[in-house]
Amino acid sequence: MKYLIVGIAAIVAMTGCSTRSNFYQLQSRDTNITKHISSFGSRVIGVDQVGLADYLDKPQIVTRISAERLWLHEEDRWIGALDKNIQSLLTKNLSRILPRYTFLASPWDEPIEERYRIYVDIERFDGDCNGTVTLDARWSLVDREKSRLLDGEKVHYVRQAVPTIDGIVAAQSRMVECLSRRIAKKIRRDL
Repeated sequence: MKYLIVGIAAIVAMTGCSTRSNFYQLQSRDTNITKHISSFGSRVIGVDQVGLADYLDKPQIVTRISAERLWLHEEDRWIGALDKNIQSLLTKNLSRILPRYTFLASPWDEPIEERYRIYVDIERFDGDCNGTVTLDARWSLVDREKSRLLDGEKVHYVRQAVPTIDGIVAAQSRMVECLSRRIAKKIRRDL
């Protein structure tokens, strides 16, 4: 009986110690992106799953304390997988910017064969205590039918944000929009 009372007291005490988590999601904030048209475009372009550096592949938001030291914010988390959030945002942005194409996030259930596919690998995507946010990524556009690289490059974006998690996440959303516009510009030129 004594152990039962101690056990119940411990459970009651632990429920009062839980922390409140804040959840974040990257969102499109660019009002200059063309309005989405719901019909399918003439060419299908797949957006492959986004590759993330290992330190980013976590539910916690990561900020940089110094070049060598990172901080995982236990109370500040992504609402879902960051790689899927970035892939979804790229797909939505590209669909709005280039409505004559159909962009699909890989994998999809329909038996659709896309000729072109976009690949993105993110090496760095974080902010620091001063609000400096950095995105280092590589992207490529591949013609799968001809097994040929059509375009691609390494991008480096730095943006100053309000030095809060809200400010850093908002700047990260804008950086994904910048990447989307860059890829769209190359698609217009190459296809």
